[in-house]
Amino acid sequence: MRKKLKAAYVIGYEGNDHVIYRNGEVVYEGDTILYTGKQYPGTVDEELDMGLAIISPGFIDLDALVDIDHGILDVAVPRTPGDRYRRNPDTFRRSELFSREELRTKHRLSYAQLIMNGITTGMPIAGDGFRAWAETYEEMADGAEIAAELGMRMYLGPSYRMSPSPHAPVDSLRGPASVRDAFRYAEDYDGSFDGLIRAFLSPCQLLNLTEDVVKETKAFSDSKGIPIRLHCAESPQEAEYLMERHGRTPIEYLAHLEFLGARTLIPHAILTGSMLRSGKPKQDEMSLLVNSATSVVHTPIAESHGGQALYSFSHYLAAGVNMTMGTDTHPADMIQNLNFAWNLTRIIERGELFNPYGGPIEAAARKTTEADLFRAATTNGAKALGRDDLGKLAPGAKADIIVVELDSLRVTPIEDPIRTLIMNTTGANVRDVIINGRTVMRNFALPGLDAEELREKAQQCFDKYKACYTETDQERRSGDVLFPPAFPIID
Repeated sequence: MRKKLKAAYVIGYEGNDHVIYRNGEVVYEGDTILYTGKQYPGTVDEELDMGLAIISPGFIDLDALVDIDHGILDVAVPRTPGDRYRRNPDTFRRSELFSREELRTKHRLSYAQLIMNGITTGMPIAGDGFRAWAETYEEMADGAEIAAELGMRMYLGPSYRMSPSPHAPVDSLRGPASVRDAFRYAEDYDGSFDGLIRAFLSPCQLLNLTEDVVKETKAFSDSKGIPIRLHCAESPQEAEYLMERHGRTPIEYLAHLEFLGARTLIPHAILTGSMLRSGKPKQDEMSLLVNSATSVVHTPIAESHGGQALYSFSHYLAAGVNMTMGTDTHPADMIQNLNFAWNLTRIIERGELFNPYGGPIEAAARKTTEADLFRAATTNGAKALGRDDLGKLAPGAKADIIVVELDSLRVTPIEDPIRTLIMNTTGANVRDVIINGRTVMRNFALPGLDAEELREKAQQCFDKYKACYTETDQERRSGDVLFPPAFPIID
């Protein structure tokens, strides 16, 4: 069936970049876009006028949180030096917190939230502090089934590690087994469910891996042509360890291992250059990233929860790094992340409050634009995945389409549609979502999803997760002590 969507603004694509059609149209058939423009010359079977709205390519989230612990608890956990949460080694990584069915609830909730926020392609990340080891083959098999059921395009792969925590000895049984399961999953599930599910490799941080596993991961990625994502250059502990042991910064160390490349994604990458207190790089880290075609995944809200920030989006763009976006927190609102990233980089670019490079920033320095950020959440993300058929509304691309409503007084007035999208809307303004030609959200509702039942089950999982902090806390502090209410609560 050939369908036409019309709206006040359509974000199309011509040449090598997005364009905006005022009172535009997009036509698709099956899973493929046939046309974007002003007046489609052919006939269609169905036509929908979306009115005062933006029709946009769906967002690509390369650090999509599939969990229930981030966000609220990220900012509530004590972070002062004298009151830091410390895990009890006697209980850490000894047993699984959630049952398989509870993990299914977590995935269903997270995928639904991604869709509701206009994210049509996701690559998940999950907190692993309360796992017996890491994500499992079975969990990700369930995740693929749930994603396909909801119609979500996902890159999936169980995480793996060689040691339970930084500086701990390698577990010679559980470590290699988790690596084997991750590779087996990639072979079994890449391209499954009619191509809706793709695989990626998800090694844990460098402090939990061996050099051999890092090299083995890259070799497997090269042989199978699937992406790798490794959280890196985020932790001062990681940077200090690598400098002390190898005399290299995190980015230099990955380059030394020949791990960087066109299929390598690095979330964060905030500890580079003058941001490093453990030792300055001997090589130009930006050149290492650019020359290897490595992509950086910017997660501005998640980094701010830890009191950190990227210096700066414009600095990386000016060097030529492929900058992409990830939410890495709850709620997984890509529009909020774009808004926060734009405001944050403006503060940094002025150089008055925060400039680790010293002195004022030159007037000619590159400034981050709304177009830069929109590309990061769309075409740059597609480039990182090696996909020319995602992140744009163009003939031949996949029909991954979102409709963002503008007819609310909360949004008015409307100026440039991209600036209006980033500054005046949030994920709550995403009204309709089409993925691979299938309407997965219509008028804010996900067909066939019992939202109330899912909400209740997810709240039970969250309450269980929060209570587990007491069991694993070295001091066995209660929840009221670990997470004191903002104001007294009267029952």
